[in-house]
Amino acid sequence: SASEEAVPTREPAHETPLRAPRAEDGFLMPNAEDVDGTPAYVHYAREDMPIRVNVQLPKLAARYASREQTDARVIGAIQSWEKAIKPALPWFRLEIVRDDRDADIQVEWRRRITGGAAGRGGVTWQVVDGHLRVRGELTYATKPCLAIECHLDLAQLEFLVAHEFGHTLGLGHCLDCDSAMNYSWETVERVFVTDTDVQTIRALYEIPSGTRVDDTQLIPLRGEASVR
Repeated sequence: SASEEAVPTREPAHETPLRAPRAEDGFLMPNAEDVDGTPAYVHYAREDMPIRVNVQLPKLAARYASREQTDARVIGAIQSWEKAIKPALPWFRLEIVRDDRDADIQVEWRRRITGGAAGRGGVTWQVVDGHLRVRGELTYATKPCLAIECHLDLAQLEFLVAHEFGHTLGLGHCLDCDSAMNYSWETVERVFVTDTDVQTIRALYEIPSGTRVDDTQLIPLRGEASVR
């Protein structure tokens, strides 16, 4: 998330189109920067489906759980996004893969994350041969610090991964709404993706990926640079 991660950080199914959001909406603030520093919106598109998600088996299980149970809960949190989004965007699909470093989203377990965060997630992008490719990165730790109370249980881990995976899909924080992107340990029951998250994804994905806040394309997409 914005305070937790260190990455740079169309086609609606409903008949009534949503207004393309801009920075003042908060939840849908730009999630990337162009090569000149101009904020922009990037996200996956229909032609990117299925989004391949490379999930690494954790080396340290969640508290009171096995590694296999921990892995299953991580995957379940990721798949909860697909289950929630598909009714609004039927073409949206995720594919869980293993040991694929070229997958669209990389989900990695780490023993410790710089700064003591439990997880980080975000999107990056590059333009190769004139085409925009969006990539996602999610890292998490099952015990982010040495204290006993830092060892996450399965419910806390599921909440963490669901939140951070939303960032890999292009979402920011929603600090005052019923949403997986409203990140507070006091609201662990908000593990599953809500309608607020779905409608925000829908609005984001209505903006052509690679659109800057000045409504122009990313500079590399205009042929002025080949690779970011």
